Amino acid sequence: MSVRFLHTADLHLGSQLKTQHRQATESIKTLNSAIYTAIERLFDTAIDEDVDFVVIAGDLYDEDSRSVKANAFLKEQFDRLADRDIPAYVTYGNHDPVGSATTYVDLPDNVYEFDHEEPDEFHYPNEDSPEARIWGQSYRDRHESRSMYHRFTPADDRIPNIGVLHTGLNPDGRRYVPVARSDLESKDSIHYWALGHIHDPRIYENEQPVAYSGVPQGRQITEPGLGGGYLVELDADGDYEIEFVPTSPVVWRTVDVDVGNDDIASIPDIERRIEQRLEEFSAPTDLFDGNTVTVRDPDWGIDGYVCRWKLTGNGPVHETLSNDEEAIHELTRRLRDGLPSRRPFVWTEAVRDETGPPIPSIDDLCGSDRVINEYLELVGEPDGEEARDQYRDEVGMVWEAVKDHEDGRPDELSLTDDRLDDLIERAQERVLEELARRRAT
Repeated sequence: MSVRFLHTADLHLGSQLKTQHRQATESIKTLNSAIYTAIERLFDTAIDEDVDFVVIAGDLYDEDSRSVKANAFLKEQFDRLADRDIPAYVTYGNHDPVGSATTYVDLPDNVYEFDHEEPDEFHYPNEDSPEARIWGQSYRDRHESRSMYHRFTPADDRIPNIGVLHTGLNPDGRRYVPVARSDLESKDSIHYWALGHIHDPRIYENEQPVAYSGVPQGRQITEPGLGGGYLVELDADGDYEIEFVPTSPVVWRTVDVDVGNDDIASIPDIERRIEQRLEEFSAPTDLFDGNTVTVRDPDWGIDGYVCRWKLTGNGPVHETLSNDEEAIHELTRRLRDGLPSRRPFVWTEAVRDETGPPIPSIDDLCGSDRVINEYLELVGEPDGEEARDQYRDEVGMVWEAVKDHEDGRPDELSLTDDRLDDLIERAQERVLEELARRRAT
């Protein structure tokens, strides 16, 4: 016996995209409605695919942004499911805990809300003839220190059992349901873990999937790429198929733009280089490398991109940008005026200047300069995790690792492996640049 369902989470209804787009007359409607559009696409998918049920793993609303409009919109979507006899099983998370909930519009009878005091077990389609069990528990307050999962105790595993949690999978945390991934994987009677709280889609495949669906629509530059939800087909033998369905009309991107060529020296030159990068744009589809999850190419496309342009390279344009404090502001204004008319539109979130002054070619100096040769040998010596740990100690507490995106302080940046590698590479490049500059003078 198998069931087919839609797994989503972190709708964050009531919030807006965090970008200053008031002047983007051509794209303002799309940007303002992006979250609602993405959620409506999720429900369209559930209806078009005629799923058995829908699972929502917390944070339907965004803290104080729960409003009559958001509540009424969600009711309309659940009503659409009710018209097709599709139930929805809903848990509430840290942004919409039951203890602080305000209900403006009653939800229809096809919505089953998990209790916040004790775990709930719901049966699909009913308790007399169950084809699946769905276990879950909502947050009581903004922070939730109960592990919850260990009380998810299905009577047997003869039908698919689904566990629903809103958690950061941090066993040491005491704010967002402390639990380790291994704890969930040890619950043999649960065939699929439908998780919320982490905003990028990710999945851990072992004996049973432990899956974050991510946000349907990214709201800021730290939530890049495609948002969406999972279509899951699951049976009691542990066999499953998972398809990620993109729903976000707007995609956030940080784009490196190399402006280090000698022929790039002015603001218009940078604009032309950025437009060249735009020709290379395509929707990212490598979300689940190494997993069995497939990514759907939906009927709807991407309406627009919100981009942070990171200018890199060593060349004459560095002097243009560094000598005039208004240069970046003017470039940003010109990009915001000119790019939104493209299709898909492109809105500039920010421009970051990471350029450097022109330097002699390192390749020309290698082999002929003893100091540079010795430096290249030196940086090639440290290797392995021991060296990485030493680097972590050296960069200081400002780069303290943050295990949960909700726990980051304004003065604290999460030191991920990718960010550490980037720091190391940039530090080595800066030293090489300075050596080459000094050898040339």
